[in-house]
Amino acid sequence: MTMNPIATLSANKYLSGSARILSIIGLSIATFLITLDYSIANVSLPYISGDLAVSVDQGTYIITSFAVGNAIILPMTGWLTKRIGTVRLLLLSLLGFVFFSWLCGASLNFNMLIFSRFFQGIVAGPLVPLSQTILITTNPPEKKNSVIAIWSMIIIVGPILGPVLGGWITFDFIWRWIFYINVPMGVFSAFLIWMYLRPYETKKEKKPVDIIGFILLFIAVTSLQIILDKGEQFDWFKSRIIVTLSVISLLGFIYLFIWEKYHHSPLIELSLLKIKTYSVSIFYLLVMYSNYFGAIVLVPLWLQNYMGYTSLWAGIAVAPVGLAPIVLAQLSGKMVTKYGAAIPLFVCFLLFASSCFYSAYFATNVDINHVWISRFILGCGLSFFITPLIALSAQDIPADKLPSATGFFHFVRAMFGGVGTSIYTTMWERRQAFHHERIGESITVSSMNFNKFISELHPVDLNLNTGIDLINNIVTSQSAMMAINDVFYFMGWVFIGLVLFLPMARKRTS
Repeated sequence: MTMNPIATLSANKYLSGSARILSIIGLSIATFLITLDYSIANVSLPYISGDLAVSVDQGTYIITSFAVGNAIILPMTGWLTKRIGTVRLLLLSLLGFVFFSWLCGASLNFNMLIFSRFFQGIVAGPLVPLSQTILITTNPPEKKNSVIAIWSMIIIVGPILGPVLGGWITFDFIWRWIFYINVPMGVFSAFLIWMYLRPYETKKEKKPVDIIGFILLFIAVTSLQIILDKGEQFDWFKSRIIVTLSVISLLGFIYLFIWEKYHHSPLIELSLLKIKTYSVSIFYLLVMYSNYFGAIVLVPLWLQNYMGYTSLWAGIAVAPVGLAPIVLAQLSGKMVTKYGAAIPLFVCFLLFASSCFYSAYFATNVDINHVWISRFILGCGLSFFITPLIALSAQDIPADKLPSATGFFHFVRAMFGGVGTSIYTTMWERRQAFHHERIGESITVSSMNFNKFISELHPVDLNLNTGIDLINNIVTSQSAMMAINDVFYFMGWVFIGLVLFLPMARKRTS
């Protein structure tokens, strides 16, 4: 007789008092460390690459290796939970994360760092979905949404604080400490989890190993992640490498879904997509997270490349995105409890759209106050984003399927954040080229405006070539601004369009 892997946990009394608070702190620290590591190395890449004697292009594999390892393991969370147990898997993952974080910091060469980052991503994979599962199952029904609201705030704030914290540590100390800081915090988190969540361990099942499914998942995800990270560098589908990887990834996912659908012990529970509330939450997640990541990635890139901001100040400029959820997290949880997911999502769409339309009117003389306002509005929207989606995704899921459901949910979140980043950075660069060409058409050597500008340079003793370079810089700056306005205008209408699908999320969540 097989045991329900959540049965033991559900049968126990809900956590209360200090045990409840300390267990939430332990799970929150673990979640924060993982989400922080998605982006903490981004600003430090030039310093790490220089220290380990590799190019910055090679250095990007520090990010790719972590993302690939993480994405591979996320859909397997449910299967691993049944084989190992919920709390046991959580502790093994957390201690593994601590070990490989230390190994990353102690890396003697680039290959050792890539190896450590890949396995750091693998062991980190189950931590976020398992933290969500345990929070849902160990808290009383009337407090679940409030707890999830606080926890989801951490998912939002972690990737935003990553570049700021990583930049500060790298500039003032040494890049190795962006990994070493995980060690004491991870050990403390593991201690709290071990102390207060051991009674909520789940029974193990003897599940056969789906070798074919794992190989297909590895091939499909690795190929897709390389496409997303290197597509722009290789000029997308003009590159034979990108075309080949695209075919491999597409066939890998097709064969994976066919195999998993008919396998008696699948790695990924595709049958969960038949549950309407779950499939609707996945649809919203992939569309919204793609747009959200595009929105938070483009602004710092624009500020650094065209507005003269340092990486630290670019991080400060977008920091208000993470401030609003701290204030509004509890309100979001209460709204979900009282009204269901539809009303908070409606508020989210309007705030996201407002932020995008506001950003679509940026100019080259925009000051940091206007950037802060746009990011704060976006942050307010985020407050009503993750909590209703998590509540909607979990409400009709059987208890024994919850780890599988949360694992696939966060797999979609991780993958489509990368998809959105690639789509919108490419759109921005293409629109920038378009505007540069259109503006440049009216600026020729024989045009009156050109000659007037050049004549005004003579008093400051600048030659013709310098004048042409100055004009080109102005045109480049203007075209980058116009392109980012176009992208945000498009994003705004995507969020408005999502309102049409709100009737699918009307069912009251509990």
